[in-house]
Amino acid sequence: MIEYVTWPRDIDQWNRKEDRLFYLEVFGEAQPRISLDYTRIPLAEEGEDLKRTTNLVPMYEYYWSLGYIDLDGKCGPNGWGGELADTAAEVYLYFPTVGGWQIEELLATVKYLCPAKEHASLLQDAAHMFTAAQPIVDDASKLAAVGSGLPGVGPIAASTATLLDVIARLKVTSVPPMSGYEWSVQKVAQHADGEGLLHGIKWTIPKKLFIEFGSRLTGSIAVNIVPSMPQARSGESIKMEPRRLPLRARAVMYLHPQHFQEDKPFSLPKDEFLELQIGPVFDRLAHPGYGS
Repeated sequence: MIEYVTWPRDIDQWNRKEDRLFYLEVFGEAQPRISLDYTRIPLAEEGEDLKRTTNLVPMYEYYWSLGYIDLDGKCGPNGWGGELADTAAEVYLYFPTVGGWQIEELLATVKYLCPAKEHASLLQDAAHMFTAAQPIVDDASKLAAVGSGLPGVGPIAASTATLLDVIARLKVTSVPPMSGYEWSVQKVAQHADGEGLLHGIKWTIPKKLFIEFGSRLTGSIAVNIVPSMPQARSGESIKMEPRRLPLRARAVMYLHPQHFQEDKPFSLPKDEFLELQIGPVFDRLAHPGYGS
């Protein structure tokens, strides 16, 4: 089930007398399936039943949408770009590490629609990115073909090839960080009272992306949801039911120094996080022994 949250929370109650407004939206799967076999390679002696039930790890994309609302119609792309600093925005998504689950990051993107103003250059750069990934995909496909005849190896090799192919194709729908569009991504960390360590992803967005692609940008992080069971002092794992916990999001817009004498940051939300509640679930039929 795809759910979303938005800041400001009551969009229909925005003050329409304002000339311009920023907004942030986060959306994604609210009940993702926890992957229990991701780091497990089945061996021949483990039996035919296991080999038949080894499936591709489920991958989920969680999206952010960051934009500017021009309520009076006076501000076009030139005006919009003129109000932003060269480093126009930063977007943060934070995932929990407790509660019986956490994420493994696979690929971060910034999305664009075709044809964009610089479509030819973008398409060429995207093609180069896909070509760079193609040898890996080809090698994984060859591995799947060779491994298909080996007990216990075929299913995991085929899953790897499919996963790499999906990741490579996701890159083609993303803005390549070419000249003038040098967006970047970093892994970051945060601490939340009562929930401890949060694993975060930070996007840094240049002004040109907003000028060329419009006043609304969308990005995503593709992840696996994996079990995260604490280990007791005795060394035994403590099995637990996965808890519903929030994906936390915030963004910072940087306004142009010509208007404000300095790069003035504008935080969305101002002093808190936008929260999308996520409640991962175990596949009880495939893994009846997990949970409390």
